[in-house]
Amino acid sequence: MLDNWMGRGQKGSDGHDKVGLGTVRRPVIGLALGGGAARGLAHIGTIKTLVAHGIMPNVVVGTSIGAVVGGAYACGHLDRLEQWARGLQPRNIFGYLDVRLNGSGLIGGAKLAAELEATLGQSLIVDLPVKFATVATEVRTGHEIWLTHGRMVDAMRASYALPGIFSPVLIGDRWLVDGALVNPVPVSAARAMGAEIVIAANLSSDVFTHSTTIYSHGPSADLSVSVVPELMEPTV
Repeated sequence: MLDNWMGRGQKGSDGHDKVGLGTVRRPVIGLALGGGAARGLAHIGTIKTLVAHGIMPNVVVGTSIGAVVGGAYACGHLDRLEQWARGLQPRNIFGYLDVRLNGSGLIGGAKLAAELEATLGQSLIVDLPVKFATVATEVRTGHEIWLTHGRMVDAMRASYALPGIFSPVLIGDRWLVDGALVNPVPVSAARAMGAEIVIAANLSSDVFTHSTTIYSHGPSADLSVSVVPELMEPTV
């Protein structure tokens, strides 16, 4: 099975992998990269390890910093992103922070976006060799938004626009912010885009697993309130 993932099976004339007397089609492999702020640069190592073992994702979906690293890989610029990340020093970081006190976010984000654009160029999602999407959150409704078309840099900015830190990003007629608010590790999006096997990288398990449920709260222990979440279809 692992050989099939890595594309090491013998090829027949029809392009399928030969196994014994039958043929096996290689599964569609998806890569779901979760959010995690600066620790998200560890996704670079994850991708390099997979590629070194011959595991090449057909579908890449990222949330927040996972969208940035996944997008760099999909564009073929992962090495450039790694070189940029390794060269970051405190004085460099402050140079990317266009701080403003009169907007909806502490940081405008234009300088960082310009650096991403210089690294990735004017790449469009539709032109990528793999299926790619980023996950964002719509400000008005709180709905999960999958960005599968348009400019890579815009899709990345929307996915990492942490409320209060980065300004929301306007795409179409929607104001979008960080996708980690609704889908921290976008396995569901990778599945919906056709991935049969999903490799997920969760960098925030120490945060999401340290939780509890409060069964009684408020002025009276006899009062119980049930909240049913809104059922909604993801917007692509």
